[in-house]
Amino acid sequence: MNIAVIGVSGFIGKFMVKALASNGHAVSGLDRESYPGSGLTRFRQGDLLDRDTVGDVLSGCDMVIHLAAAHHDFGVSRDEFFRVNLEGTRTILERAEAEGIKKIIFYSTVAVYGNATVPVDEKVSPFPVSPYGESKLAAEAAVERWVLQDPSRSAVIIRPAVVFGPENYANMYNLINSIAKKQFIFVGPGKNIKSIAYVENLVDATVFAMNRIGPGLNVYNYSDYPQMTTIDIVKTILTHLGYPPLRCRLPLEPTMCFAGIFDILGKITGINFPITAYRIKKFNTPTHFKSEKIRQDGFVPNIELREGLKRMVTWYVNRNRDKKNDQ
Repeated sequence: MNIAVIGVSGFIGKFMVKALASNGHAVSGLDRESYPGSGLTRFRQGDLLDRDTVGDVLSGCDMVIHLAAAHHDFGVSRDEFFRVNLEGTRTILERAEAEGIKKIIFYSTVAVYGNATVPVDEKVSPFPVSPYGESKLAAEAAVERWVLQDPSRSAVIIRPAVVFGPENYANMYNLINSIAKKQFIFVGPGKNIKSIAYVENLVDATVFAMNRIGPGLNVYNYSDYPQMTTIDIVKTILTHLGYPPLRCRLPLEPTMCFAGIFDILGKITGINFPITAYRIKKFNTPTHFKSEKIRQDGFVPNIELREGLKRMVTWYVNRNRDKKNDQ
């Protein structure tokens, strides 16, 4: 197939191109950043809302995989979330219709469920509590309307948990980096489940969904098993860094009260402080997202979750060793 990947230069996009190309697909790509890798038959650098650029990338394609999103938890306005995540998706759907494309895979997020303190599957009604989650749910609704307009159209919505892996510099990288530099302080009991998704498994799940996509709409959560608690994740990282076991933890409530100072300072100064009450609370909040549905449909991940963590820590260690050698 000829497949257009939107957000091709991002962390997941690079793995996606590699997987699609290795399966014999021709891949066109769009991103606001340049694309440093190989495997594309066509690439356009530009804005998601530029109809001509989007149309150029989608021309001649059979399917769209839409990965692009505004998603940071600091420094992104509500208007920007909706501009990129909703209006950008609408632009892609409009151009897909113009090009006669009938199939789309849309990457949403488990953030559409909001504060899910109990295990959540696809049957649970979304109730987002952040502009990011709200904008992605609005984009999901746009995808659903697009599908309903034509019975021959197909769409899969994938809601991943926090995605991690080599070459990722987001949440998991920050955690590994702070532990490696001995700047990490464990706050709270750490018994809360933290659903996470290893990037290669997520991409494989996407290819699985792509190969069996049928008319109508299908929604999949994605997280890796066995689910791990926060303290299990930290202990696993410590082990693969070769560090001694965790020795002390700070109590949750007093530490959050102190860290609230940085929330206030961040709003006043615009500085993105690494320690805030918001992030401590987020670290200690359960995020247990079940993904049995895609497994029941036949998907079997290749990489066990702890092995995925090991691979990322190994990449982190090698990357920093190479940086030191280059200095």
